[in-house]
Amino acid sequence: MQNISQKELDKLVSIIPDYPGVAIFHMADDGEAFCGMINTFAKEKGYTYHPVSTNGAFVKSLHEAGVSQTREISYKQQRYNQHSKLYDFIYIEIDPLKLDNPQLFLKKIYAIAKNAAKILFFIPEEEADFPALEALLEKGNFVAINPIDDMFADYKVLSAQKMHGWGVYDL
Repeated sequence: MQNISQKELDKLVSIIPDYPGVAIFHMADDGEAFCGMINTFAKEKGYTYHPVSTNGAFVKSLHEAGVSQTREISYKQQRYNQHSKLYDFIYIEIDPLKLDNPQLFLKKIYAIAKNAAKILFFIPEEEADFPALEALLEKGNFVAINPIDDMFADYKVLSAQKMHGWGVYDL
């Protein structure tokens, strides 16, 4: 995401409870400033922040900007996390509907989410197709699926939550 103000970031992080040990997973292919802002916030709070990207040049630029824990992934790899880490918050800046297999992508996201984890999709306003994404999330056993209209000026946000005991992922 580009051109994110401090006020917009403050809205985003206001949903994160002030508890120790919060883990944030962030999937993005651009937006060095936004990743840097989240990284700074996470360091100040003592949270774990793991940004990933399929764009090698973007990973390199984040390393140069001091976000050294960023790593390159492929959407086709078996899992997105390392060392069986589970996350409380998952930020996704890609549109899963544009991937070859969106159901498999969501299955992998489901697998790295803690019970009751919040998943936030950030989609450019002009590209947002929420009904299709909502249906995909419902099929993947995500609940509390809601758009957040006033968080960012140029992006639509869709939040979802992984709920414990809502069945096996059946895509």
